[in-house]
Amino acid sequence: MKRPSIGWFARNILNRTMYPYQEMVGQAIIDSILEKKGLTITVMMARQSGKNEISAIVESYLLACMESGTLIKSAPTFKPQIINSRLRLLSMLENPLTAGRVWRSFGYMIGVARIQQEVTKQTGPRVMFFSASPDSSIVGATASLLLEVDEAQDVAIDKFDRDLRPMASTTDSTTILYGTAWTDDTLLAIVSANNLELEQKDGIKRHFEYDWRTLAAINPHYKRFVEAEIARLGEDHITIRTQYYLQPISGSGFLLSDMQHYLLRGNHDWQYEPDDEGDVYLLGMDVGGEERPKIGDEKRPSSKRDSTIITVGRISYNELDLPKIEIVHQYWFNGMHHSGQYAVTCQIMQQWNARRLVIDATGLGEALASLLIDKFGDQRITTFKFSRPSKSKLTYQFLSMINSGRLKMYRADQAPAGIHHEAWKQLRLARYRVPGEGLLDMFVPAKEGHDDFLMSIALCCEATREFAAPVQQSLIIKPHRLYENEQRY
Repeated sequence: MKRPSIGWFARNILNRTMYPYQEMVGQAIIDSILEKKGLTITVMMARQSGKNEISAIVESYLLACMESGTLIKSAPTFKPQIINSRLRLLSMLENPLTAGRVWRSFGYMIGVARIQQEVTKQTGPRVMFFSASPDSSIVGATASLLLEVDEAQDVAIDKFDRDLRPMASTTDSTTILYGTAWTDDTLLAIVSANNLELEQKDGIKRHFEYDWRTLAAINPHYKRFVEAEIARLGEDHITIRTQYYLQPISGSGFLLSDMQHYLLRGNHDWQYEPDDEGDVYLLGMDVGGEERPKIGDEKRPSSKRDSTIITVGRISYNELDLPKIEIVHQYWFNGMHHSGQYAVTCQIMQQWNARRLVIDATGLGEALASLLIDKFGDQRITTFKFSRPSKSKLTYQFLSMINSGRLKMYRADQAPAGIHHEAWKQLRLARYRVPGEGLLDMFVPAKEGHDDFLMSIALCCEATREFAAPVQQSLIIKPHRLYENEQRY
């Protein structure tokens, strides 16, 4: 029996009309599955162009039309990306053909029972949803029909190769990677380039790419929206280039340029204590985990564990009466128990008579922050919880202070060598990415090191917010490769 086209299924079963380019992508996926081609397909589409809708329609099609089999859907985060995908699929399945036959299990599995089969027995094809974050444990599942990777530009290559790709290997299932542009060394960029080479050899289309102009040509509302965004941000803005024009950023996406490194270098000395009673000091604290070593192994710290870093900044004002920070000292604690971290932080607060401490209270630091508030009050202790929006504001604040010459690091000659080198190492290795519209993220790749010094410095910058009007979002200076002779240790 010939199965219907994806466009017919969407119109007549789901009551949705696909755009022509959506139908082209969806049909290519269905054909690869039904004809057992086992293709790896890449799809790059501008934001709001309907890639998530394609995915949900394809999933609905397979759940409704196949007798059995497993689809696996992954995304960089379980919340909110996977949760949104589940809700989108469940909405699609509320149609006359599949309504009443949908079953759910364990919070990550959705299936459709065959006609005349009991829904409670979890029969028929199913979709399994997994997080593709680096620390997720997802080994063991098999994608007998389809393996989907959403926002593939944000999925680590080693995570895909180690945990996701093997799920489709034994059945030679179709694999599809969805996303937008970012740097030219992401998973999506590399697989897309390989697909284009294969297309030249055998003529089989594997890569589909549609920038914002494709939908704008047929949807005037979308056209007006993107044109307004381009007018607001400019065509060279990172979000416009990557999310709408699908232009990858060359290189490795370093956060700071040569010029920004130059601007960071200060002429002031490292301090072990306050120089002047009238100086005002602010602290930024990134909290690492405590380590309880095994018997006989008490003196060996874990190199894999993030450290607790406290950055001390001296605040003053420039000619425009805007606050500026001179980093004068940094404390580095690795594996210290939280009781010890509390005691030493209290000593540091008193020694520097710190006006304000901004502390990472996302997870491990929440209890520590609570104790510090009890002692010093919320006028001196400010908690900072990391989320996409809050980290984006933190990144913009950090870059704004660098670009305006209002953040300076101490000279190296009097600072402890280990601290100085590690702080600058993280500043040099820091990358940036755009996790969503108008959002900016900074990080150090896990395989290259930690970002605790970077975050501590940024949290020290965050402490200046009470001393001036809110800063405006700043642009990133185009990054370049720098310091080829960088010292590593």
